[in-house]
Amino acid sequence: MDWECGGRDKATGERLIERLKRWRTRLYCTDDYAVYDVLPVGQRYSGKNETHGIERDNARQRHWLARFRRRSIVVSKSRRMVDVSLALFARFAGNDRISDLLSMLA
Repeated sequence: MDWECGGRDKATGERLIERLKRWRTRLYCTDDYAVYDVLPVGQRYSGKNETHGIERDNARQRHWLARFRRRSIVVSKSRRMVDVSLALFARFAGNDRISDLLSMLA
């Protein structure tokens, strides 16, 4: 999973797809926005039954990470800080991993 800062336009989509090439992505699960038409034919799946998990994860990120709430004055929204926040979330977000984070604070 990756992210790109920008609007839901073709240029933003192309930047994201270019960055995903290093992962040799074989399947893209997207919603039905036209911007995703730039994805390779046969590698795009558009439907809620595959994207509901992504939407659920987005909701958890917004809940736990203040920088993803829609207030502009909460915290820095620099790309570096967003990447670091997402990396920490990915590492410690699971129910069985929060104890790892807490043990680092002790």
